Amino acid sequence: MQYSLIIQRLESYRKKYHIPQTELAEDLNITQSEYSKIELGKVKLSYNILNKLYEKGCDIDMLITGESSTPVLPGLAKLFFDNDIRQYISGLKLCEWAMEQWTQNEREEKIGNKLLKTFLSSEENKTPLQKLRKAFGVSQMKMAEIVGVNIKKYRALEKGELDLDAELMANIYEVTKCKPVYFIDEKAFYLSVVSEECRYGANREKQLGDLLSIKEKFI
Repeated sequence: MQYSLIIQRLESYRKKYHIPQTELAEDLNITQSEYSKIELGKVKLSYNILNKLYEKGCDIDMLITGESSTPVLPGLAKLFFDNDIRQYISGLKLCEWAMEQWTQNEREEKIGNKLLKTFLSSEENKTPLQKLRKAFGVSQMKMAEIVGVNIKKYRALEKGELDLDAELMANIYEVTKCKPVYFIDEKAFYLSVVSEECRYGANREKQLGDLLSIKEKFI
């Protein structure tokens, strides 16, 4: 995936909303000169900048991959904004159970579904890259090749000592199909995975709504 396409989409996003470079740079807490270098491709679009763009409402998946994020369905909105971690996990477990019923005849499990299972089954505090590598079922050496870095840098990325930039997220998506928003907002990512599955069946959103309405019994 060409990094230049990401920069073109960034510029298109800014112009679509008629935001001058100076204004967007101020919102991102950088100088206009620093922002200009990003659009010119002289400085990589960093994790911190991506995070700030996301907070402004920018579709990070569209920006990096050219494909829009799956919006969280209204029926899942309460779960998305629930700050009680027990309620959130309980709701996701019910969603996972429902998705297993819907997708049990599919030949290949999607990476988003695998990541959701990994998140719910793991008791360890793993980083997003560690969970992705486990779900994708490859070694650190292979994952370093996918990301496009040497093994030393990959290990630092996996430990969370370094952050992924837009180009590295694009490399990961090209091979694994893991959407970049996963690295920015895991909570939104998991609920978008559920929302996407709902779109393949007319009654799925209602089924989830009925399940989530009684989730207190499962805590």
